[in-house]
Amino acid sequence: MQDRRLYRAWETFLSQGETPTGVRDEVLASWQRSLDSKVPVDRSHTQTLSEGEFFRIRQQSGAFLAAAQPALQQGGEFLRGARSMVMLSNAHGTVLDTVGDPLAIELGQEIGLCRGGLWDEGHIGTNAIGTALANQQPVTIHGYEHFCCEVQRWTCAAAPVFSPLSRRILGVVDLSGPASTFSPQGLAYVVSVARQIEGELRQRTETDHRRIIECFLHERLRWQHRDAIVVSRTGMVVYGSPAAKRQLERVAGNVFYEDSIPLLRDTPSEESLEKLTARLPTAEICPLFDGDEFLGVIIAPRPARSERRARSSAALLEPLSEGGSVTLEGLIGDSPAMQSARERASRLAATHAPILIEGETGVGKELFARGIHAASAQAGPFVPVNCGALPRDLIGGEMFGYVGGAFTGASQEGRPGKLEAAHGGTLCLDEVSEMPLDLQPTLLRILEDGVVYRIGSHEPRHVDARLLSMTNRNLPEEIAAGRFRQDLYYRIAAMRLRIPPLRERGDDIALLAEHFLHRQACQQGRPARRLAEEAMQALLRYPWPGNVRQLRNVITTTDALVDAPVISLHDLPEEITQSLPLSSVPARETSESDLASLQRQAIEQALLQSGGNISQAARRLGIARSTLYCRIREQRIPVPGREHFPA
Repeated sequence: MQDRRLYRAWETFLSQGETPTGVRDEVLASWQRSLDSKVPVDRSHTQTLSEGEFFRIRQQSGAFLAAAQPALQQGGEFLRGARSMVMLSNAHGTVLDTVGDPLAIELGQEIGLCRGGLWDEGHIGTNAIGTALANQQPVTIHGYEHFCCEVQRWTCAAAPVFSPLSRRILGVVDLSGPASTFSPQGLAYVVSVARQIEGELRQRTETDHRRIIECFLHERLRWQHRDAIVVSRTGMVVYGSPAAKRQLERVAGNVFYEDSIPLLRDTPSEESLEKLTARLPTAEICPLFDGDEFLGVIIAPRPARSERRARSSAALLEPLSEGGSVTLEGLIGDSPAMQSARERASRLAATHAPILIEGETGVGKELFARGIHAASAQAGPFVPVNCGALPRDLIGGEMFGYVGGAFTGASQEGRPGKLEAAHGGTLCLDEVSEMPLDLQPTLLRILEDGVVYRIGSHEPRHVDARLLSMTNRNLPEEIAAGRFRQDLYYRIAAMRLRIPPLRERGDDIALLAEHFLHRQACQQGRPARRLAEEAMQALLRYPWPGNVRQLRNVITTTDALVDAPVISLHDLPEEITQSLPLSSVPARETSESDLASLQRQAIEQALLQSGGNISQAARRLGIARSTLYCRIREQRIPVPGREHFPA
């Protein structure tokens, strides 16, 4: 009888726009929000995320998911055979996980009530997940209380989960099943599970904070005379002097939200550190690790004296900055190989033809690209795009732009792509070989016609930009393997520029090492350390598979760990001091097989010294972990402690 009255009330609300009686206030308010959002009542299935988008969302919710696992596993066992399932969503209504009765999980697929399903009110109208998020309170939505017809066959109860410290809503626990499984105890159950997850989060947070404070105290001698704050990986300020926070807020107040830095919480650790450094240029940022696990950061404003010295040495620091103005003349190196590359780059910059910049990882391809841009007639912006770092499902929107509502997650205002942003300037495609094969024809057409169409739009937009592409792969081999289009290759490689690896640059190693030592000293407001002769000879003998980036990491790390004014041979990492001498092998005459052998030896040695820990080995070599994985697979290098090569 109650169901029939609810159905008539729902029909009256939709057909006559009247406020019916006998309907709970929170349900009526949700119906009105659903109507205002123009949710179709006959929508049979909510949208679900692509695999790439869902993977990214789950990564962002990693700590929340981990804390919820004990409660979810317990719920899965409890609900087996009960024709119901329990779900966890994030704060935007995206379902992160489902456990419970297999039949209920299978039925949920029909309406998108599954992992990756979007259950906010804006997508599927009144439902327990969306309404609990909207009201930030536990709620039961049963049968005809749902806004969309197909969902009315279900009964759901949901409770929000809050951060134990900030009370920010993290997500929702939901219990769902066919309408016939309704039980008034369902709401009490999800509230109980939500409180259990909050308790687990509180315990994990307290443990994390204790560990990060212990790490900070271990470093206390370095920071005892500095104003600093300690921030956890979840973005919470765990410890800090008010003076430090005030100084940092003056530089970039929008980094903070109340007593937290959301950037650390919402971004993967490596990316968040880069962004934080860019947002706080006058601060020293020191990541804290417990073994291989990232715990958080120490952030300290630099003393005024150090800031003055850093500004006075800007000309020296400029060539190796990531985003600053770079000139070809300012690139460090006097070796014949470097002089030749610089001269060729200068000649190519005078043309408007596309240039393919080739070189191993870490040789400085982007610095050459920025130098070419600065030397060219292009007055517009330099727009870099890392084709290898963008998820496959998002690269089209990033490159070509989109109109509002073109795809799930797109902003209503739409957004121009990188191609449009580079109009009048330079578009720099890094790792161009990683561009998906199905997007390559579109890029080729745009390069040929100079016209771009945003995703979801038929309006042509004219683009005039200089094209620079970069790769560490052999593109002709990629073409032969069917991974890169030959016609696109000829379009982007009208002119080619090879950047020499560090092992071919002779005494440039010494120049670069001294530069990095001087840069560290300027940043910290102290005299520069120098390298002992035997230490310098060890650097000159080493093959540097990670090139300039590896040298920079080695010098920076060694300089930070040494207290004496002179860095000795014993202060250098073991992979440097134990390397094979190369003096008998002239750099320019070394064969590719010899270089591959040296590279393999360096990788094997780093893996052995790190006990098979690939993250530590990558840091020793000064290269990205993903690059090391690729080289291990390509050369089939065994990893200590593992039976198989990394997948």
